[in-house]
Amino acid sequence: MNETSEAMDTVPDSDYETHIGQVTGVVHSGQGDVFHIEKIELAATRTADALRQALSGQAETREQLLDLLQRLASLQAQLSEWKELHHILHEILAAFAPFNANLRVLGQASANPGNGRALLQTWRPCQRHVDYLIDFESRAEYIRPASPAPGTALVDWGSRIALLRREVEDRLREAHWSLEGLLDLADEFGYACDCYLSLADRELRRIVEKVQRLYTHLLGGLQ
Repeated sequence: MNETSEAMDTVPDSDYETHIGQVTGVVHSGQGDVFHIEKIELAATRTADALRQALSGQAETREQLLDLLQRLASLQAQLSEWKELHHILHEILAAFAPFNANLRVLGQASANPGNGRALLQTWRPCQRHVDYLIDFESRAEYIRPASPAPGTALVDWGSRIALLRREVEDRLREAHWSLEGLLDLADEFGYACDCYLSLADRELRRIVEKVQRLYTHLLGGLQ
């Protein structure tokens, strides 16, 4: 056994726990411990085999356990997609910042095709990240917006931000574009990204709390 393995084996157990009502369960070590996936997979396989045997004559209990695990899997999938959306929106805002800064130093007399082309060059990185957002939206399975009420339009993060992107690009290609109008569009674009970033952040926190509650109740009930 190498020194790293020995060090890991001697790390004391953490007393970090989550308390929900009268139920207590350890949800993570709080020590930054490294858990090897191979060991976790082996333990999961053994546990599944033991549960299958123990619950072979208890169909209702088995179905309840499967339902719980499926809910946990769904929450984990949502967590992964919200995390990816959060990252993409953060990258969009980081790429948008130089364009926004350059735009705000222009005077009204500088609103001409030459400066429009120059601004388009600083806009390209932002454009690429919006493309990533649109691609992600087409792949997302667990966090798509719910269907709207009949007669109302469904406008989600990718559609709204992509629409504003096209408006910015169309304005910059005009022979004589309005600086005030472009500033308004830039403000709207940044505001939309900020709003969806805040939404993703809230949803990440909400789902983490749900997962912790489920694991706490499950682990607390087994102790």
